Amino acid sequence: MAGAVSGAGAPLTGITALYCLTAISFVLCAAVLIADGKMVLGVAPSNWAEDLSLAICIASMTGIGALSLALHQWRLAARHRLDAMTDPLTGLVNRRALFDCYGQGLMGPATAVLIFDLDHFKSINDTFGHAGGDRVLKVFAAELAANCRTGDTAARLGGEEFALVLKEIMPGRAETVAERIRKAFAGREIYLDDETLACTVSVGVAPGRSTPMDFDAMLSAADKALYAAKRAGRNRIELASHLHAVPAGAARTGS
Repeated sequence: MAGAVSGAGAPLTGITALYCLTAISFVLCAAVLIADGKMVLGVAPSNWAEDLSLAICIASMTGIGALSLALHQWRLAARHRLDAMTDPLTGLVNRRALFDCYGQGLMGPATAVLIFDLDHFKSINDTFGHAGGDRVLKVFAAELAANCRTGDTAARLGGEEFALVLKEIMPGRAETVAERIRKAFAGREIYLDDETLACTVSVGVAPGRSTPMDFDAMLSAADKALYAAKRAGRNRIELASHLHAVPAGAARTGS
């Protein structure tokens, strides 16, 4: 985000400077006329200040046009970058953006990875169609985003699967956050085709350990815990207890 702001700053600063320079040239012309005592003009003035102002105006307008085009191109590129990082349905970051952010780093003890999977989502799609399924996904995404603090990352991994990366949290806090989201979503009434639908979600939680782990391993550990929650009856939370036991071959990739 800081890089994006700095990218826009150069054209904006240049445009502002050129407008200011043009304004200064107008003030200079007025000052010269006042100094010469020409308060009332019968003809167009002709002096060194007018010639300088004309040159500045021509150069400034040319520069402002070029910088405006550069700013427009930057905005288009920024929009494309944002679209490439965002899930179009929910507005959360997508899988690729999540791995771009965390895939190359290590996760310390004050972090946690949570994976959510909506229960019986296929039956929702079969009953209410994809529009109904999309509505449920949006409701859950809003609940997830509402519990995302500054510095945390909420993402849609694909289908009905979501992830939440928590940073700077105390031990045991990840389970509390997961339970709050699970309980809040289960209590939501979702209206589809004149029916009220109650949905649930299963959660796998992989808290950070004293020995830093790579993001891939923590995501896989949370995934294993998620499927344990599914096998145990759904609408529940399971905690990954042994991150070191995650096989290397089971690690996810960002592709």
